[in-house]
Amino acid sequence: MNWSNILLIFRREGMDQLRDRRTLFMVVFFPILLYPLIGAGVLQFAAAIQERPRLVVIVGAEHLPKAPPLLDAEGKGLNPDLFDSAAEAARLEVALQPDDGPWGEPARREQAVRNGDASAVLVVPADLPEQFRAKGDVAIPIHYKSVDETSQVTYLRLREALDRWKRGIVEERRKQDNLPAGYAQPIEVKALDAATAQEVGGNVWGRIFPFLLVLMSLTGAFYPAVDLCAGEKERGTMETLLISPAGRAEIVMGKFLAVLVASVTTAVLNLISMGVTGLQLAQRASGFGGADPARQAAAALAPPTLQSALWMIVLLIPLAAFFSAICLALAAMARSMKEGQYYMTPLYLICLPLIFLTMAPGIELNPFYSIVPVTGVALLLRALIVGDYATAFRYFPLVLIPTLVYAWLALRWAVEQFQDEEALFRESERFSLGSWVRSLIRDRGPRPTSTQAVLAFAVIITASWLFAQATLATGSVGGLGSVAAGQSLILLVPLGMAFLLTTDPLGTLRLRRADARYFALAAAMAVTLNPVVAELSRLVQWVFPVSGATQEVLKSLMFGDLGLLPTILVLAVLPAICEETAFRGFILTGLQSGRRTRSAIVLSALLFGFLHVFLSLFQQLFNATLLGVFLGLLAIRSRSLWPGVLFHALNNGFAVGMAAWVAWLSRIGAANLVYLDPKEGVYQKPWVAAGAVASAMLFAYLWKHDRPGPDSGET
Repeated sequence: MNWSNILLIFRREGMDQLRDRRTLFMVVFFPILLYPLIGAGVLQFAAAIQERPRLVVIVGAEHLPKAPPLLDAEGKGLNPDLFDSAAEAARLEVALQPDDGPWGEPARREQAVRNGDASAVLVVPADLPEQFRAKGDVAIPIHYKSVDETSQVTYLRLREALDRWKRGIVEERRKQDNLPAGYAQPIEVKALDAATAQEVGGNVWGRIFPFLLVLMSLTGAFYPAVDLCAGEKERGTMETLLISPAGRAEIVMGKFLAVLVASVTTAVLNLISMGVTGLQLAQRASGFGGADPARQAAAALAPPTLQSALWMIVLLIPLAAFFSAICLALAAMARSMKEGQYYMTPLYLICLPLIFLTMAPGIELNPFYSIVPVTGVALLLRALIVGDYATAFRYFPLVLIPTLVYAWLALRWAVEQFQDEEALFRESERFSLGSWVRSLIRDRGPRPTSTQAVLAFAVIITASWLFAQATLATGSVGGLGSVAAGQSLILLVPLGMAFLLTTDPLGTLRLRRADARYFALAAAMAVTLNPVVAELSRLVQWVFPVSGATQEVLKSLMFGDLGLLPTILVLAVLPAICEETAFRGFILTGLQSGRRTRSAIVLSALLFGFLHVFLSLFQQLFNATLLGVFLGLLAIRSRSLWPGVLFHALNNGFAVGMAAWVAWLSRIGAANLVYLDPKEGVYQKPWVAAGAVASAMLFAYLWKHDRPGPDSGET
């Protein structure tokens, strides 16, 4: 690519963005205004809570003992000594009612709480003095409404006051009985908070700021992308740009850099605005006295440190690149600005659950969440904000590298959209189901499109998930029969779509004869890769441990009551046929349409890995993806599905029959020569090294020296 052309287009698009008032507002002014408004709103909200007392009705207060006192000296409020401060006691307003009046009826008290006439109602039993003198137990009921937050908080504060009042009563009894101090309370709990001041200060920001920052990065990328693509179509300048000396990839890179700058600018301005607002709130908190809500709210919104801010900026650049490339690809398909706005809703609907996941209790940064798009970045941002640098720096590479890979894939997709004239200049569409079905059959080609390939993957996942829910509802999950039925769904989808959407279903599914040398190569690769696959599986399970319950379920599937041969047929041979037909047949063929073969192989391998994440264990993502690359290359070179089926069946068969194989080796005394840990199937290091070298040589032969045939479809 010519970088002078890219920079020229970047300057052109950047100047256009500076002239657009809507984009300037969303990118520059909105982030500056957002956080001061949030800070002021939090303080006002806290002040409003502080000014609003909660009413507690005490029924039968005339039966309360004089000592220790539950009420204050005037009898109009609770005893301040029962709270951490007098301000907390003042937030509970007390109304006294006799027990022989209307409030003596339980229905009246319950209705008052339900209607909000009182936040809580405490009932003092009439025999309370006699019970105290007899040193007996007495129950004091409290009416409250658990689904009402105000009533719930009032109840908890009232319970705290009653607990301290109860300790006072116990202390009075101890003195009357001449018992030693500490008799009634032999253990005193002393709370020692391990959280640092920065962690306490960043707690609120750590929850809400990653959500806002990711959302604003997406917004900062989407509006400029829509204007640079759909807006140019409306203004009639897209055609002029496309006939310029710059290539399509250079045009995309120039526009991508302009959108990236807008997204990063939005994120950085959010960060700066948040920091300034946090400093102002922290300064205001230092001027408050006591522990009122306004002071607590201001202290909780303390800004992150400069070190955290710098690391966040480094992390936000690949995230902004990811969003910029996706938004650019979507905007390229839009015929108008109006249609471009419609694409924003599904994009938000996909991203929001990934962000909301970080706000759920118990969700912490771990190796699995670090590779989840958006979620890993949001969790890492939270760790940086609260000052948990040990966790943040340990997972920083695990989050950064996948995010860069996702950004690169999204950018490749954007380039493909600009190189596709049908996607770039779509005509107006009026949908009619009948016309669509007729055109689908009439205009079908010999091979599926990449869109149809992705649709096949989505249908496979959806159908398999629905089948899994049905088996759970009927209680038939866990047997080999359910596994076989689930695999049959994976087979039926590509078969049906190949016959419906293409004129050459056999060629689409690669159901051709293959040369014998490819079968030999597949078998040899399955043998040499087995030690490497076992070692990789061990490393993956070390990083992502499999729970004991899951391991027991997997072991129960191995043989069951049917024996080794039926288990191998169901867990090795059947998945090889079904999954290869889907992924190296229909999906790989479809992804090759308008795409380089290497990209199609990698994308089909990723989809193959995600299939195992959705339907099995996410620990299988890595091995399945790596094996998918070899299987895709094997299918392309051999122009047939069957060598891949052989490799797939042998690879699964080795895993299924490992226990029987190890048992046979143990009988002849050779298990320790092959395995470092026979029980776990971990090979000796020389076998792993030899397998890695032999596999690399076989892969290199297939990649470099084996020439494709004339109709292999490689580009």
